[in-house]
Amino acid sequence: MDDRIPGLGLGPIGQWFNRHEAWAESAWAWMDYLGRSSFMLQQGHYAADVVYYYGEDNCITGMFGDELPPVPAGYSFDFINSDALLNLLTVKDGRLTTPSGMSYRLLVLDKNVKYMPLAVLRKVAELVRAGAVISGAKPEKPARLADDAAEFSQLVDEIWGGTQPNVYLNASMGEVLQQIGVEPDVVLKEGVRFVHRTLPKTEIYWVNNTEGKAKQVELSFRVKGLKPEVWHPET
Repeated sequence: MDDRIPGLGLGPIGQWFNRHEAWAESAWAWMDYLGRSSFMLQQGHYAADVVYYYGEDNCITGMFGDELPPVPAGYSFDFINSDALLNLLTVKDGRLTTPSGMSYRLLVLDKNVKYMPLAVLRKVAELVRAGAVISGAKPEKPARLADDAAEFSQLVDEIWGGTQPNVYLNASMGEVLQQIGVEPDVVLKEGVRFVHRTLPKTEIYWVNNTEGKAKQVELSFRVKGLKPEVWHPET
């Protein structure tokens, strides 16, 4: 594509951005902004309180292409599929963790889990026994004909039978997070978004004003004992 001078348009998708753009020599401020922001967003680990399991019956882009899960403002989340749930999630000190260093406080099951593979249900039961907090939908039937229906029912009763204090069925994500003592990561105003990266002795919050005009806002972060600094990516 490098011979398409002075550039290549891709219709509604965007453009093929390269050095031949007519405005490339004027793009340094924007490129510096992107480069510096990207550098900061590569530090440490993504900080999210919620890990969201969306099941197997539907394509994730079909489910959430227009609207993301109803995660309360001020909290972050990650999607998780069956493979990652089965092979990566463990529980340590009440937190759901992964080998890469990710850590979550709450596992949410989407309503799409009405039909759940028995192997996944077994793993959910294992996580609950280890102290993980879960909320959301309750599975109703095995997803596969080869799954043992009796074992499936027994596990559903064990998890959602009312004896597990770390399992919530008829509560919103916000209610559950408040119940387990997880305050919002950021108290923010409408039109402001954030990404939180965490390091052993540093917390990085990338804050973005989406309204296209300058405004003054007061933000509150879930951080204690650290000295705040403001870094402007354009400088």
